[in-house]
Amino acid sequence: MQFNNFSGSVWHVLWILVPLGTAVFSMIFFGLKGDYYFFDPKHNQDQRLKEEGGNYEPHAKRFQDLAKLAITLSAAAIAFLVSIIASDKPISPKFSQRVGLVAPLVAGLFGSCIALLVLFLVVQAIWYEEYCHSADHNTYKRWKYALSTSLGYTGLLSFVLGFLWLAHYLFRP
Repeated sequence: MQFNNFSGSVWHVLWILVPLGTAVFSMIFFGLKGDYYFFDPKHNQDQRLKEEGGNYEPHAKRFQDLAKLAITLSAAAIAFLVSIIASDKPISPKFSQRVGLVAPLVAGLFGSCIALLVLFLVVQAIWYEEYCHSADHNTYKRWKYALSTSLGYTGLLSFVLGFLWLAHYLFRP
């Protein structure tokens, strides 16, 4: 299956990520019950979770570390693409041509990954801070949970799609 014309513009990324992000948000939002969610297990109304106690921060660190890794690798991949395209050194013409064909879409996917995961990190920090300073701990509404989670998942999916698309074009016969 060939998508040569599809890889020609960064804007084609929107045709992939907007429906994907909308689907992820919808699946999460409509799969949830209740009006709000607790970040910290110790605030949960379920006695089993309340007995476990604990804070959200160890969980947040895992999520944030994964997001930071994907952001770093995405930035490195964009730098790789730019260095191949802008290089004055002789590179295999076939390889350079393949990179040139796929670079706009792949750079868009990696750039979107960076933007989505930075947004994920920001909303997690803001909404957790808001949650911590709320007496009832009821500020983390269902839509916030769905949006935060969908930003993270869509960012990671964009990261994976970027590498899959790049590998597909670079390593095909």
